[in-house]
Amino acid sequence: MKKLHDAHLAGRWYPGDAVTLRREIEARLERAHPLPNVVPGALVVPHAGYMYSGDAAAFGYALASRRKIKRVIILAPSHYALFRGAVALNWDGFRTPLGVVEIDRHGLARVLEFSWVREDAAPFGPEHSLEIQLPFLQVALPGAAVVPLLVGEVPSGLARTWGGELAGAVDAETMVLVSSDLTHYGARFDYVPFPPRNADYVRTQLQVLDGEAIARICMGDFEAFRQFVDATGATICGRNPIVLFLAAHAQRTSGVLLRYYTSLDVTGDYEHVVSYASIAFPVPPPPQA
Repeated sequence: MKKLHDAHLAGRWYPGDAVTLRREIEARLERAHPLPNVVPGALVVPHAGYMYSGDAAAFGYALASRRKIKRVIILAPSHYALFRGAVALNWDGFRTPLGVVEIDRHGLARVLEFSWVREDAAPFGPEHSLEIQLPFLQVALPGAAVVPLLVGEVPSGLARTWGGELAGAVDAETMVLVSSDLTHYGARFDYVPFPPRNADYVRTQLQVLDGEAIARICMGDFEAFRQFVDATGATICGRNPIVLFLAAHAQRTSGVLLRYYTSLDVTGDYEHVVSYASIAFPVPPPPQA
């Protein structure tokens, strides 16, 4: 009998009924406007409930649907457990209302060779940052298996080494998916770098702050991104997966912003706001002969 991790967000963060869920995702993908001639080698996508960040995520997944790939390495943050490096789920797959997403055994074995990756199922139990991506993957990339990693602390002196090892696990049949929201603003998140004067003021200030983060991510410079987060205290929950990915990507191609907005644009609440963006990193061109 296969050992499967059952979805716990279904019916809360996204529809629990398979037909309704598929229709919602397909509708969001149809509304997205992917850039022409961009084939993503990697994506940064948000991980809130679909009513909040689903449209932003759809822009990334609409691009991903252009690829024929075998596996997706998911780098997601751990919100509930603290650890150094990354933990992997060494089970057979994940079960969502749309069926089973297989865990890629070859890819998993490869990353488990790294000294900074270990097996540990416990942090996956309550975590939402990885599960929320699975139904989108099932619709946009049907049949693709996953290599599920929750990423914890990435020490400054080891980011480049770990990133180089991760890059070695990426081939032409593999895409990297980084799960992260951007700034979490407001007293609820213990982050109020500017006062909540009104909706327009908060929106403008967040656009500036998030714009600085997005620019550094798109540059592919993990050190510049880490320095920005340290200097501003920006509450980017996927900071560690982003740093690890950027260290692996090593500025091979620049990122392209696909979609950006905040929960303020969805709910009107300007006192507590979360920002969402989808960013694509195109497949690097073949080396010159």
